[in-house]
Amino acid sequence: MRVALVHDYLTQHGGAERVLEALHDLYPEAPVFTSVADLKALPAAYRSWDVRQSGLRWIPGAARVHRALVPAYPALFRSFRRALRVYDVILSDSSAWSHHAPAGPGAVHVCYCHTPARFLHGDAGYLGPARIPRPLRPPVAAMFAALRAADRRAARHVDRYVANSRTVAGRIRLAYGREARGVYPPVDLDRFADPCCRPDRDVPTAEPWYLVVSRLVPHKRVDLAVDACTRAGRPLKVIGEGRAGKELRRRAGPGVEFLGRLDDAAVAEHLRRCRALLLPAAEDFGITAVEAQAAGRPVVAFGAGGALETVIPGVTGVFFRAPTTASLVAALDELERRSWNPDRSRANAARFGRARFQAEIVAEVELAVRHHGSGVERHGQNDER
Repeated sequence: MRVALVHDYLTQHGGAERVLEALHDLYPEAPVFTSVADLKALPAAYRSWDVRQSGLRWIPGAARVHRALVPAYPALFRSFRRALRVYDVILSDSSAWSHHAPAGPGAVHVCYCHTPARFLHGDAGYLGPARIPRPLRPPVAAMFAALRAADRRAARHVDRYVANSRTVAGRIRLAYGREARGVYPPVDLDRFADPCCRPDRDVPTAEPWYLVVSRLVPHKRVDLAVDACTRAGRPLKVIGEGRAGKELRRRAGPGVEFLGRLDDAAVAEHLRRCRALLLPAAEDFGITAVEAQAAGRPVVAFGAGGALETVIPGVTGVFFRAPTTASLVAALDELERRSWNPDRSRANAARFGRARFQAEIVAEVELAVRHHGSGVERHGQNDER
């Protein structure tokens, strides 16, 4: 069975890229089709992959300004039509564009959907903090309307949707009128076990500071964490970089420390040592919330989105219900009044392991192929699993 992987863009290393890595491990011979790639911004292993870029690769600096090229993306992924004709299965993972990639005649397209494009389908939490200038709002609205129509047309050509959470399955239903089974993304649980501790022992005593691990962009609402910790006088460490960094540093109090981008080992060490992880935005799934629990730490999360499926209130964390500084400060107070059992956090995180994800994805692909039937038979090849 010939498989092609399709990914929105390879310009940073985040949760979507960790999903892609797990998919690539399943299908190591599969090429990865993407709009644009900056392999220097990714782990060295990507340099050994067969990465195939769209025509954006010929535009100098495209990887840095790719978000400004929004209107081009449907056509960019449709441009892979000829190259994708030779594959039996197109397996896309998409938070915006890669589900536009067309499968060849008789082939099957399975989309692992992180979310329907949030900027197209009415997510005020995504667009609100972006502060689009008033004069640009009418043309931006018209552009988004056209892109939204194209997005829904593309969704009709996907054979099977798989959602990364029940929350996203609901968004797929609203945006596309399609049903999707939920398969939680993979979390590398072993990375967060304390190397100094046996599995039957508690993690070390937490240090007094809170932690955020996030891209510093407006819709991640890191501003809430910065403002809440500044107001309450709680120390906060922020791991990550992004275009909102300058503004966040300006508003931060003396107890807020910005650490920039750290490698995986350093992130894991901070998760093991923090008092709790703060997850201030409504996430589609929220891998970092699971990672914190795998490290034995509780989570203070905005009570919406994927956190409702990954955090057990009063057992592995606390929710704050309004996206306000005051609500988050109250949640910090609640967290500090309670005691937390690291073993219960680790046990909850165990539901989200990498092997479980891969087994469920293989089952979804095989089910899609069986339903499609003739697509694989047309090429005279069988899946040898």
